[in-house]
Amino acid sequence: MKLNQAARDLIGSGADATLVTLNPDGSPQVSLVWVALQPGEPDDELVVGHLSEHKKVRNVRRDGRVALTIVSDEPGEVMRPYLSVTGTARIVDGGAPEVLQALAKVMVKAPGVQFPPENPPPGYLTRIRVDSVGGVGPWAG
Repeated sequence: MKLNQAARDLIGSGADATLVTLNPDGSPQVSLVWVALQPGEPDDELVVGHLSEHKKVRNVRRDGRVALTIVSDEPGEVMRPYLSVTGTARIVDGGAPEVLQALAKVMVKAPGVQFPPENPPPGYLTRIRVDSVGGVGPWAG
């Protein structure tokens, strides 16, 4: 799915995101993540970097169904705007430091903080194919 320009502008802008994966027992596992957009043809993908193979990575390897919410920093009329995505994810080995370093430019607010640290492991990428979009805001048409 191609995302509209408003959604594209929100992703990777410094807005916090939550990623929901499914535990082996079917219960949700929720984490705060940084998310980037990778435009593509015919579809866009969302990308999340992980430096280690933690629970979220293992969950996606087992079951690729995910949900992601990105909350805008802008105030709304009643509720703060948010982009809600459901998608199908897959894990790719390597590439995490590069994605995290690019996102750190807008996500890290404290001066002098370097992320990722020097000589990080290659890590993993969660690549998410967008299946549907909703939420509150100009992307929820």
